[in-house]
Amino acid sequence: MSKQYKGPLDYIDVAARIVEFREKFPDGSLVQKDLQFISDFAGKDWVVFTAAAYRSPDDQQPGIGTAWEPVPGPTSFTKDSEVQNAETAAWGRAMVAALAVDTKKGVASAEEVRNRQTEKRDYLAEANKATTKEDLRRIYNDARQAKVTQDTLAAITSLADGLKE
Repeated sequence: MSKQYKGPLDYIDVAARIVEFREKFPDGSLVQKDLQFISDFAGKDWVVFTAAAYRSPDDQQPGIGTAWEPVPGPTSFTKDSEVQNAETAAWGRAMVAALAVDTKKGVASAEEVRNRQTEKRDYLAEANKATTKEDLRRIYNDARQAKVTQDTLAAITSLADGLKE
């Protein structure tokens, strides 16, 4: 029977994974293998970080972990720290791939789970407070990018009547 997800606290954070890694492998190291920036993949820009978890200085088979983050980050947790978030996630994945840390609670770290949770934003409430069409356009574009329903987009559009440019 599979274990049921209980929320972000059901995951081990990367800091705890690093402590466990250092306890098991005091001569081990976490190393950046690659850092790339990818433009316009699936309509977004991305940072891709690849890390290696070496259990010893002569480890011939280090664990390799790769993580990527959209740029700009879509939440307050990821905006302006996309490289650091990708790096942290890649380290966590590399340690798991090296079979060096506990995976009972899943491969994703607590940080990765938190970073993927979208902030709840009431675009229609914001649109109702807009005083110019320019404000309404910005809200509409944000809502469209967040993939809100067509009904919400239509409701935002209908508020344009009576607003000044």
